[in-house]
Amino acid sequence: MKKTYRLTLKMRLSLLLFVTAIPLTVMMLGILNMIQEYSDSYNRIMSNLKVANEYNIKFKEDMEYSMYRVMIGLIDASQFENGDIMEGSTEYATVVKNPINMIESARYSFGKVIERIPGTDSDIKIKGILSCLDALETAVNRMIDNSAVPGTYGESEAIWENDIKGLCSMIQEYITQYTYYELVKMEELQKQMEEQVRQSVRSFMALLVGVLAVGFGLSTMITKSVTTPINSLRQTAERLGAGDLEIRAKMYDLEEINVLARTFNTMSDEIAGLMEKTKEEQKNLREAELKLHQEQINPHFLYNTLDSIVWLAEGGNNQQVVEMTTDLSDFFRTVLSGGNDFITVAEEESHIRSYLKIQKIRYEDILDYHMEIDPEIEEQVILKMTLQPIVENALYHGIKNKRGGGKITIRGYGNGGDMVFEVVDNGIGMDESTLEELRKKLRGEKSRLDSKKGGFGLNNVAQRIRMYYGGHSDIVITSKENEGTCVRVCLGRSKEGNGKDL
Repeated sequence: MKKTYRLTLKMRLSLLLFVTAIPLTVMMLGILNMIQEYSDSYNRIMSNLKVANEYNIKFKEDMEYSMYRVMIGLIDASQFENGDIMEGSTEYATVVKNPINMIESARYSFGKVIERIPGTDSDIKIKGILSCLDALETAVNRMIDNSAVPGTYGESEAIWENDIKGLCSMIQEYITQYTYYELVKMEELQKQMEEQVRQSVRSFMALLVGVLAVGFGLSTMITKSVTTPINSLRQTAERLGAGDLEIRAKMYDLEEINVLARTFNTMSDEIAGLMEKTKEEQKNLREAELKLHQEQINPHFLYNTLDSIVWLAEGGNNQQVVEMTTDLSDFFRTVLSGGNDFITVAEEESHIRSYLKIQKIRYEDILDYHMEIDPEIEEQVILKMTLQPIVENALYHGIKNKRGGGKITIRGYGNGGDMVFEVVDNGIGMDESTLEELRKKLRGEKSRLDSKKGGFGLNNVAQRIRMYYGGHSDIVITSKENEGTCVRVCLGRSKEGNGKDL
């Protein structure tokens, strides 16, 4: 069967973001890129104009002044080798620019600094400027050379009038024309920018309307895909709360809702199962209690104890006969306890002590025991027959099978609001495999120990305290083969309420 692919809420929201934010972002990036290109072009033109204007203002004036001073002999041209020349020593001193340096600076600025596009009007004017600078450099060198030769004033004057002044005027004219073409280019750039902005605004508005329409449609669909199944799930929950245990949540196209629906259905199944399990547990509890009553008056234990009394009486051990008879009476008095399910810890302690005293007489050579019950918990109540089956299990499955016998220790103490009891023996213990199977059995799971005889007492205790105490109880078993076993029972408040039947 082909699997149906469902979009999650996250994927749907991502799709909504994609169809709305992405187009708008692309459009904004396009507008920003257009503005950036315009800004770069504008800055490039302004930078070129700044360079050109610097030479348009000063170059002609400074060049003509410097060469005029050389022509009339007021400046020794050889001094230009050290750079500019300072005329005068007062605050009104005049700087005479080095003409060669001026030409080199202008050639670098127009040839390298200014950015130009080959073939344009601006490029043609730059080429004209560079050509005039080459001719001007030749004229300047001729005049400087003549200044060192006497009688060449007339020739120098002609160079100054015809070449230097004329070339400087041409350079200035070229700069003016270059500035004009750059301003025209700036105007065209501005018009182009305005047109692009108008087109971008129209495109942006059309795109915005489309994105808003698609976004509204998608958001409506997404909202409906969430609210419809949630309302359905709410109605299903209300019917379940009203007692309709057969109701189940529907599946929809939204995966997150389906997760909730599957969880809800699982919970519904568990509730139905728990109710069925409760009925079964109530039935099992009645059966367990019936078995417990049968176990309480264990004919084998009674027969063996009576045989021991007879044997002691025939042997003339009258004191032990009295003690054993008294202990047997106390034992069954606690077993019956007026039909009550709960007794005090002190009564449970007395019950265990009577049982162990009887068994001590029977198994004197192999059994020893010790009890440590905190007096502070002796008046608290406990489910009857909680510890005695565990002690019996420790004797018959731990101590009795150990060569040389062993010891059973029973401890009881308070832990916050709980009571903790430990039954520890140093018997034969269990291997890990058997221990794990026993733990499974006590948890009510299927175990390979189910088919074996014995262990009813411990399993009965686990079943009964699970029914009476629920989550407020715990049985923990630890054991090591050939070292012994510890059964730890933790009891809180029972579901029936402490003190019931007292």
